[in-house]
Amino acid sequence: MTIHQVFFIANGFQALDLFGPLDAFMETNTFVPNAYRASLLSLQKDPVKTVYGQQLQADLCLDDEFELDDLIICGGNGMRTLSLSIKQHEQLRQVAVKAKRVFSICTGAFILAKLFPCQSLTMTSHWRHCEDLARRNPGINVQKEPLFVNSGNKWSSAGVLSGVDLALAIIRQDHGNTIAAKVAKELVVYVQRAGSQNQYSDMLQLQSGESLKLSPLLDWLAKNIDRPISVSDMASFINLSERQIARIFKQHLNCTPSSFFKQLKLNYARDLLGNENISVKQVAHRIGFNSYDSFRRAFYRQFSVSPTTFTKGIHS
Repeated sequence: MTIHQVFFIANGFQALDLFGPLDAFMETNTFVPNAYRASLLSLQKDPVKTVYGQQLQADLCLDDEFELDDLIICGGNGMRTLSLSIKQHEQLRQVAVKAKRVFSICTGAFILAKLFPCQSLTMTSHWRHCEDLARRNPGINVQKEPLFVNSGNKWSSAGVLSGVDLALAIIRQDHGNTIAAKVAKELVVYVQRAGSQNQYSDMLQLQSGESLKLSPLLDWLAKNIDRPISVSDMASFINLSERQIARIFKQHLNCTPSSFFKQLKLNYARDLLGNENISVKQVAHRIGFNSYDSFRRAFYRQFSVSPTTFTKGIHS
């Protein structure tokens, strides 16, 4: 059965919030014919402008009669500040109530929250706007760390590229990991960015302020990924005390230097698993694990999937 997805946009929407998830769902049709059908919904029949001024014409407007399975509310500065008339609010709410699932991308969360003010939802949005979302909607549990959050039949994502992560999670739910992996491979993205993964990546957090002094250390760790490097080794390399280096990691990453190095190893392992010419056991050896079992447990803790299952999904 084809799932009809309706993407709601208004003036000032972020193009990537629309076309990122839309492309992921439409790419699924390559592997599962007629899996998804997409339509664009706007307030009125007029052309809709992106946040940068480009225009496109939606397929539907709120005055039209149509059926749907999924309502996807896109984000953007215009969506965050969108003012709906009483009639428009009720029309859009009826569309959302009729949908089997409702997704918000980025600041589309502000609209989703308006449509269901009496529901105790758990939501996320772009990290920059989470505090504002929580302030405007005190009844909602706003989580600023995850890439996406599921609350019943309501889903919300951090926006921009995390909209693709949410789409892949839905594709995985609808059609299984193998199809989701094939779609991710076509889009040249990682299939296993779990919703719980932090929006504001470790490397980005380490590229500001005092943490910049760790840059030489990070380069060194990346070049010596297979070595059993201790916190003492790290401190000596960067000419800091173990206490100083632990404080910087705690302040900027909320983790210890040793746990960060393990994360770095596992992220590198995930990259290596994309190479069909290397086995899982070889990957474990390449990043310095003494046994496959310890590598498998560590990989599962970080990515919520075993390395073998992950590899099968990538290469299926």
